[in-house]
Amino acid sequence: MELIKKIDTKRNDYLLLKAVYKDDEAPTNLVEKEFAITEFLSQNVAYVYMGDRDSMKYDKMYNFAKNLGLNAARNYQIDLKTFPVDKKICIYDTTDAFTKGINFSAAKLFNKKTVYKKENKNSLSLFLEEPSKELIDYFKKAVILSEAQNWARDLGVTPPNELNSEQLASIVEKELRQYRNLSVKVLNKKEIEKLGMGLLLSVNRGSTFEPRVVVIEYTGDSSSKEKTVLVGKGITFDSGGYNIKTGRHMNGMKYDMGGSAVVAAVMKIIAQTKPNKNVSGIMCITDNRVNGDASLPDSVWTSMSGKTVEVNNTDAEGRLVMADGLYYGATKLNATRLIDVATLTGAMIMALGDTYTGVWSTSEKGWEDVELAAKIQHELVWRMPLDEDYAEYIKGSLVADLKNTDFTGNAGSSSAAMFLKEFTNDVEYIHFDIAGTCDVNEKPMFAMVKTISELVSR
Repeated sequence: MELIKKIDTKRNDYLLLKAVYKDDEAPTNLVEKEFAITEFLSQNVAYVYMGDRDSMKYDKMYNFAKNLGLNAARNYQIDLKTFPVDKKICIYDTTDAFTKGINFSAAKLFNKKTVYKKENKNSLSLFLEEPSKELIDYFKKAVILSEAQNWARDLGVTPPNELNSEQLASIVEKELRQYRNLSVKVLNKKEIEKLGMGLLLSVNRGSTFEPRVVVIEYTGDSSSKEKTVLVGKGITFDSGGYNIKTGRHMNGMKYDMGGSAVVAAVMKIIAQTKPNKNVSGIMCITDNRVNGDASLPDSVWTSMSGKTVEVNNTDAEGRLVMADGLYYGATKLNATRLIDVATLTGAMIMALGDTYTGVWSTSEKGWEDVELAAKIQHELVWRMPLDEDYAEYIKGSLVADLKNTDFTGNAGSSSAAMFLKEFTNDVEYIHFDIAGTCDVNEKPMFAMVKTISELVSR
């Protein structure tokens, strides 16, 4: 299956796939089961039964497109004009849903299967006579977003023996340097030490690979001092350190770099859509391993901000690397809004499962902007609370300014957000915890690429 990259304005020789709704005049012998496809090969046409118009939503159409991308029985040319449902799901929504859904399934992701690899070699295309310029622009944006999300998904699914911190930084640098409107800088270990990023360095102590901080900058409005800075957690594998993960809890930890991949993907989108905004990204990258010099529980490390942290749990390492990244964004890049994204807490999965992404915001405006962006991009978000009560335990260290983990067992995601807030230098702050929505059942989903790109572009 190939990615959708254009809209056909003329018929090709594929079967033309048309939508039929419950109240439409249906062809004889149509199978009236939701999303069932009935083919009339002599006419070179097929009909998909879409059910009741009133029950049709964007998500259902997107899921149909995604499944079609996986399981298409033959080559189809999709007749876009037959799918809209009045103003409820217009031609723009239809085009967006089919483009993103098919491209999600058609993504060429890391795979080393040799014998049991399955691939759908059928093709899909979109057909619409005389599409407007506005629709073509809308379609092109959908392609850009889906390709960037797939790039992040590919990075995420790549195993840790093929994607360490140094490799991830190098891949991102190479990919993003093709865009002349982006500035890409990769900080090595010596430069990180010079900045005093003691928390990031503490996590890296057990690794055989150097840490990296990738700084990506885009200036879309040089006359404005407003700047959004994105910070992504980039733990290329998380063993838990000396608080080592047990059993199956260590499986899937290659995805712990998901936040940094989301940030890189958003910057890739920004470079192509060219909004009149100033946006920067920071990827804080290392792995979390164990060796004779790895950080020990009870150790105290000094952050770039000067605040000291008692590490009472080496498996709460993501907030350590991001703390230094947030402070760098606030002070070195002069952020007026900080946004971070991370596979941060198991408690997030307990709270919202793999359906919603948890979001914290220090301002009502920040949350309203997130909510609108998520609605436009059809992703699910849920606001979570920031409250000083959640910081009480982490501020109770006898030997440091902060502890990195709240051992009360209560509201672990919110206490983690409060820990990160300590390093924002009072800049407006939005926090995304994608622990449940980055990967689902071992598969890379990488939620929030679309929402955050919409958020920073508006």
